[in-house]
Amino acid sequence: MDNKPSRIYWFSGTGNSLFAAKCLAKGLNGEITLIPIANGVPSGAVGGKGEKVGFVFPSYYGNLPRMVRSFAEKIQIVPETYIFAIVTMGALGQGSVTALRSVLREKGLRLDYGRGINMPACYVIKYDPADKNKCLGRLDKTNRLMGRIASDIAAGARSVKGLKFAANNLYKDIASLDTEFFAEDTCDACGQCARICPAGNIIMEGGKPLWQHRCEHCIACISWCPLQAIQYGSRTKARRRYQNPRIKVEELFFKQ
Repeated sequence: MDNKPSRIYWFSGTGNSLFAAKCLAKGLNGEITLIPIANGVPSGAVGGKGEKVGFVFPSYYGNLPRMVRSFAEKIQIVPETYIFAIVTMGALGQGSVTALRSVLREKGLRLDYGRGINMPACYVIKYDPADKNKCLGRLDKTNRLMGRIASDIAAGARSVKGLKFAANNLYKDIASLDTEFFAEDTCDACGQCARICPAGNIIMEGGKPLWQHRCEHCIACISWCPLQAIQYGSRTKARRRYQNPRIKVEELFFKQ
């Protein structure tokens, strides 16, 4: 393994993708910097010959989270850079790999290595998430898998496992994505939902969170509310919440 500097840009709501990024960083030798995509696009070009730039993020219905797509479109990467991507998924992650490869190709860049990896299911808006205590075995498997993937990346392997297409059904109605979120009377105005939102989409007003209609649907707010006071319409009341048990909530706080 070489010790050239590497940057890993990550996007995460429940902590699954951050956990994968941390496992990957542990498996890579040299100078590894983990950088939240929520921090914004770097001001200058990154990478260079012998350097590596990676992206770790969840699959959103076989496509890219809107914030990830915008970041990938705007970031400047030196053409000689080795670029890799790890997509955390319940399903269709390979489509998200394909979507990122297409964005990079339009910029004259090549995705050298790409994989989708299965993680505990967490999308409380659609279904009852996996019980976090039952997910520990899955996370141990992820840790071992990321070690092998790190070896591939460190060796400069060129291998992209993606579908022939990516889904094209996301974010058609951006302004309406957060209209069903609300806080119950049990909310104690702790403000954790505002601090954890990577889009800076939540403000506290009158002792309650208010959503500002630029939602990513990362479900960080509803997943990490310590009182389970945040709901999405009537469908989430009886559903448990999932937070990656190997991640501390403070690691996900939005950096304004």
